[in-house]
Amino acid sequence: MDALVNSFKFSTSSVSIEDFSDISSSTPYVDEAYSSHFLSTHLPGILQWVNEGDTPNDQFSLDGVENYCSEQMFMEDVSCQNLSPTSGEVSMDVIQLVQAYLVLPDESMEIDNQTSILHLLKACGDAMGSKQMELAQEIIRRLNEKASPTGKSIERLAFYLTLSLDKQANYLMQEASKNYDAVFNALYQIFPYGRFAHFTANSAILESIPAYATVLHIVDFDIGKGIQWPALIETLGRQGLRTLRLTTIKWEEEDGSCNATTSFEETKKQLCKHAKTFGLRMEVEEMDIEGLMSKVKMDNEWLAFNCMVGLPHMEKQRSVKHVEEFLTTAKALLRSDTSKGIITLGDGIGIKKWTDYTSFDSFFEAQLVYFQALLESMEQFQFLEARIAMECLFVVPHLCSLVNAQQWKETCSTRCSLTKLGLEPRRMSWENYLEAEELVRQAEDSCWLKTEGENNNEMVLGYMGAPLVRVSSWT
Repeated sequence: MDALVNSFKFSTSSVSIEDFSDISSSTPYVDEAYSSHFLSTHLPGILQWVNEGDTPNDQFSLDGVENYCSEQMFMEDVSCQNLSPTSGEVSMDVIQLVQAYLVLPDESMEIDNQTSILHLLKACGDAMGSKQMELAQEIIRRLNEKASPTGKSIERLAFYLTLSLDKQANYLMQEASKNYDAVFNALYQIFPYGRFAHFTANSAILESIPAYATVLHIVDFDIGKGIQWPALIETLGRQGLRTLRLTTIKWEEEDGSCNATTSFEETKKQLCKHAKTFGLRMEVEEMDIEGLMSKVKMDNEWLAFNCMVGLPHMEKQRSVKHVEEFLTTAKALLRSDTSKGIITLGDGIGIKKWTDYTSFDSFFEAQLVYFQALLESMEQFQFLEARIAMECLFVVPHLCSLVNAQQWKETCSTRCSLTKLGLEPRRMSWENYLEAEELVRQAEDSCWLKTEGENNNEMVLGYMGAPLVRVSSWT
């Protein structure tokens, strides 16, 4: 397991100065000719797969649930930090910085393409962390020369990282998002990331419900397509629970917009229809966090606050400030005299990734480990163009956040608040672990599962040496 992590122990002495020779006078982050060639070569195949399907779409439908993906979904435009220089030339100062930063390897040392990419990525994170944007720009240009959308995981990581800084990334994501439903269903059903998080959280919620409870009220941080809840609905129906209330939080986005109302209404309709099939009375509503505070205080019911953030199938990167506000509200309500319940937190490329590091370069390096493991775990999928579509829709948006040093700095201001919330860990049961283990066993052989956290309140799904998804329970 440690092999992958150890492969990221960089030594700048292994980077050849030849990587930075022959610097041209005009150096965009991504070679436009190469990006255009990639789009013209691969995009028709991607769209053909998701339209016609090398594998029938019904293979990816949810067990016992009608397809929730009846509405065409479009990705939001990803606004990434523009690091392009104002000058068209790379100064001699940059060349001197490169020479000072890197040490020539021994002549006998052979540098292969993947090793070179690793060191260039590390150097890129260091440059961006120290705000040497002209240097970072030249490193990205060299990365693009070595990157490939069809290569090994580290080559694809370099390709998507460079693509995320280019305007054509938005175009590719928008084109692929026209077939979002098929790509989403394939990713969710084939790989265990989302199913593990949802199953583990649902099991913790079910185990927490006291025998006297007749109403379960789930407060969902981000309902998305509602794909987490059909299995829970079925179990509650069989157990004889009479009423399920589901409240999803309506968050205001950074641009002032709110969650898509049309998507929510369709999800609400499908969930209520499914609950009716299992004899369960279900109420679904959407409200802001302030409305939740006043609403819950009026009722006496078993509460389950569910927060899924940064899971690989979730293309939207939620603000850590929103997570903090959600958890703070959950704690306040569960500490009141009238409300009792549980908090479940599923974290992929989410709050833990943003708040565990004291410098941008250390954060950037740790994320390289995460994303390489994620991309490598997806190599088992044999349909190349379909895999590229998944990676464009669900990896590139997160990489856009990864390269934004200013966003990392602003996010880290919430670190103290998140670690001092004072939530009480709730132990994950052995039965929950065994059931999750069975789910993971059906996935790729290199996936692993373990418990962590205080009082074993956290379950971790990883691939080779890197944790990919964490699910924890709290009261």
